[in-house]
Amino acid sequence: MSLLCYNRGCGQRFDPESNTEDSCTYHPGVPVFHDALKGCTKGLHNSEKPPEPVKPEVKTTSERKELSELKPRFQEHIIQAPKPLETIKRPSPDEPMTNLQLKVSASLKQALDKLKLSSENEGKKEEDTDEIKIGTACKNAGCSKGKKVVPCRHDWHQTGGEVTISVYAKNSVPDLSYVEANSTMVNLHIVFEGEKEFHRSVKLWGVIDVKRSYVNMTATKIELTMRKAEPLLWASLELPVSNTQPKQESSDQ
Repeated sequence: MSLLCYNRGCGQRFDPESNTEDSCTYHPGVPVFHDALKGCTKGLHNSEKPPEPVKPEVKTTSERKELSELKPRFQEHIIQAPKPLETIKRPSPDEPMTNLQLKVSASLKQALDKLKLSSENEGKKEEDTDEIKIGTACKNAGCSKGKKVVPCRHDWHQTGGEVTISVYAKNSVPDLSYVEANSTMVNLHIVFEGEKEFHRSVKLWGVIDVKRSYVNMTATKIELTMRKAEPLLWASLELPVSNTQPKQESSDQ
């Protein structure tokens, strides 16, 4: 009469009379999936059926609580969404203006020194006279007579926290140039190439932090860096003009 072997990995039927020490090839423990650790054991076939696991019967609420306590508990990490930033109320454009700090680069200083030397050499060649010829610009510092207001190429770009306006004016004069601003307005007054002026007033789309804004002046351009008061992407540099004036009703009836 053949019997069923209950050794792990065997499951064959065997004759008890011919059961020897190397008749059964089985796994002595739990399954191993690593190639270097795989292996089988030889021995006698085993006809004893292992006991089946018994599911505990839960009768009362207290026993259910005891079973729930035996279950592994995991720490729950509750991720809270960040609170929305409160929108800053737009200040009035009539706030007082503040002159921004001008940072003059070494390249601009060198360019102005060269222009100063060349103008001095030309002045020595000219005859000394008190008469000012028509069309000649006044060379006194701070004098605005003879300067010509001209357009100048400019553009802007932004990052998450800053907005930068670039004005491509060569050899700008720091002593005669200034940039003033409040939270929503910027006025640019730039004197460059000796006799040229550039003016621009910008009503900003967003709100800036005036104290953290500044101007970089180089030999080839002027960069106005404005710190945003709130980290928002601006739709444009300037605030669109809104048509709030109501249309006049015609009096013809």
